[in-house]
Amino acid sequence: MPDSMNFIRTSWRFLGNASLSLWLIYALFAEFLIGSIIMRHHPSLFHALKDMTLQQWVVLYGANSLRATWWFLGALILLFLLALTTTVCGTDKLIATIGALRGSGLWRGLLKLSPSIIHLGFLLLLLGQLVSHTVGINLHGNILATSGTITVPGSRMKITLKELKVDFFGKGARFLGMDGSPRDCTGVLSIIDAQGHHDRVISINRPVWYKGWSFFIEDFYPKSRGVTRSPFINMVIRKDPGIRLMMLGAILFGLGLIMHLLLVTRFHINRGHSPVNVFITTVPSPVSHKRHHIRQE
Repeated sequence: MPDSMNFIRTSWRFLGNASLSLWLIYALFAEFLIGSIIMRHHPSLFHALKDMTLQQWVVLYGANSLRATWWFLGALILLFLLALTTTVCGTDKLIATIGALRGSGLWRGLLKLSPSIIHLGFLLLLLGQLVSHTVGINLHGNILATSGTITVPGSRMKITLKELKVDFFGKGARFLGMDGSPRDCTGVLSIIDAQGHHDRVISINRPVWYKGWSFFIEDFYPKSRGVTRSPFINMVIRKDPGIRLMMLGAILFGLGLIMHLLLVTRFHINRGHSPVNVFITTVPSPVSHKRHHIRQE
């Protein structure tokens, strides 16, 4: 039992080392730089990530094409380690901050808590991405014609396209060469589930959101006037369970960052420092140290 506790303490101290997080970030940067070059030579391999979950892609593509995907799998491991180090560092910082809050004013207390809020927001962003890419649904190629009905995969929900209207640019359009080109595509989706029928307006720049599902128009028909064939839309159907975690993480990350910047500026102004030099004044000048040593001599 003592040996296991010592191992846990040693591992915790190792993961809580700030320099480890820094090296992980450097390694991730190198991985993504290499990956950006590899992806140019294997676009179809990584394009498949749009249509399937992460674990499906790893089984079908990642594990069978290691020469092109090794960097991506390595980046996943590095991101996992970075999440661990961020958790450990954030926990240590939060415990130390809570212990030091006694006797601190409200603003100083918030200033001390702001790094922990930033850490928490970053962790929620990573967690939301992980949830979305592992248990989310991202389906392309869902063709829906006017008055047609499809069943949403993995659910009992059905969708009917009640109306579809394609607007075209007329003669004398403000954009050169756009005469007769499609300007917008707007339709009415009828969502049918156990609660009844629910009509929603959908367009190119206006997706439909319903109970965790989202519906986007990826393409449409017709693309020119005078076409007599039945119009249709090509939809992307998504279920993104991690979107709320990512939104909360982004809010906390931004809130913590703004709090830190504003409160640091506030305390430096109260001490007579210029807000422009708020960070410069915290860095000791080598010239001032040199002058100090000369005076002592």
